[in-house]
Amino acid sequence: MKNNLNQPNGYDLAFIGSGIAASFSILNFLKRIEGLKQSTPLRIAIIEKNSEFHAGIPYGNRSTTSCLLITSLADFLPQPELGDFLIWLNENKEWLIESFKKDGGNLSHEWLNKHEKEIEENKWEDLFLPRRFFGWYINEKVSKKIEKAVADGNIIVDYFNEQVTNVTNEGSQYAILGENTSWSAHKVVLSIGSLPPKDIAQNIANQSDKDLLVISDPYGSGLDKSLARISNFLKKRNEGKANVLIVGANASALEMLYKLNDDKELDHKIHKFYFLSTLGLIPDSEISLKGLATFKANNLLLLKDKTELTAKEIAEAAYADLDEAEGQGIGAATTVKIISEGFGNLLHLLNDKELENFACLYGNDIGRRQRCAGKHYTGTVKMLESQNRFEHLKGRYVGLMETDTGNHYLKYLQTSTGQEVDNEVDINVLISCIGSMNLTSEDIPELHKNLISSGLCTPNDSKIGFAVNQNLESASDLHIVGPLLAGNVIKGKALWHLEHCGRIIWSSKVLSETLFDYFYD
Repeated sequence: MKNNLNQPNGYDLAFIGSGIAASFSILNFLKRIEGLKQSTPLRIAIIEKNSEFHAGIPYGNRSTTSCLLITSLADFLPQPELGDFLIWLNENKEWLIESFKKDGGNLSHEWLNKHEKEIEENKWEDLFLPRRFFGWYINEKVSKKIEKAVADGNIIVDYFNEQVTNVTNEGSQYAILGENTSWSAHKVVLSIGSLPPKDIAQNIANQSDKDLLVISDPYGSGLDKSLARISNFLKKRNEGKANVLIVGANASALEMLYKLNDDKELDHKIHKFYFLSTLGLIPDSEISLKGLATFKANNLLLLKDKTELTAKEIAEAAYADLDEAEGQGIGAATTVKIISEGFGNLLHLLNDKELENFACLYGNDIGRRQRCAGKHYTGTVKMLESQNRFEHLKGRYVGLMETDTGNHYLKYLQTSTGQEVDNEVDINVLISCIGSMNLTSEDIPELHKNLISSGLCTPNDSKIGFAVNQNLESASDLHIVGPLLAGNVIKGKALWHLEHCGRIIWSSKVLSETLFDYFYD
């Protein structure tokens, strides 16, 4: 094993960020060194800007206990991790369900009542579980694995709760600069999750006055705090019922809609909900048995006998099949596996450059048209539509315009015409769910900006990921895991949408092998 550093804040290995990608990387690395007898323990620093370690935003305390998975548990987690999680659920379900009951409202209790029999019989796989359950599970699993490795004398671990602003190359080691602390490490793992949400383009982005509240990042300081701000704002209004505009129609938008209707105290304070999105579509949840039996990805199937393809050819065939499905009234919940398998079976026909093009330019783009969600979320839309309390506007956000009387209305570019439209309904609460910024944005976080300007990290053509080598290094001994791996090809596997647990687990194993070879070869 290589020698560790001797200074107080000197480490062999430092993780910046401690979400799911870091957690699985640590788990897989510690599995590799279990049972090894070492004279000197490896010194590891885990640096996390938020109060909770080993969970990340989706599965940690910045989401509420009653937020649910966007897919079924069986689709969310691959084996063998799924089997381990099922055992843990069975052993812990009493306190888990009590926590869910305490945090949730009307819709949460409906979910519990609907799935009472499956929960009682430990039939979890088809459920869209509270995702906080997985956060508690992985936190416990990593903590126990670290405790054992420390007790065995294999590692020393120090936790730091601080924002990292820069990483610099100091020759044989890296200097890591925080807002109040600095560290040094031979190897650094950057596991800081997805880029932050785009700033909503208006000069009232964080304004709160007597008749307008803007939530520009619902999960930034915690979803519970955002919901509390909305609740307090609506309670203080003396006027009639408020109108809520959610910009975006992704999973986060559906979740905000669900949570606002989960709170029985808010029901009589909100008149109508509006979504604004370019396509005017919400993620699909309805599986058509007839569609499953009859739909074929014919355009992709026509390519299967080719000996060589380009990424663009595969993507265009996938788009054509998606268009045909939509023309037949068959949604993404029915076709997602069919079309994904269709293009997945063709990727081996791409050369290295074309595979990289697919990872950078097309994988996420196809995924945007394959969005699915559980019926608990889409059911909220149907419920509100039946009450004439939901409308989905098809267009691109321009801004909120203020009237002479101090009210605000929406201006947007209509998708079908490209014309500016004034939607003259008063908007009282604006929630931005417009997705993440990319690495070309001027307002990316300071850490990303510094890494790019120093040349330690180079954005790839996806604009949401950094280019890495086969050891997941953007520079020697600086490794990337998690969503910032998007747009790379590792061991012949094209990576995009690195929020997917299966891809995170796979890439973390690649990193753990590299770390093991470095420290113990």
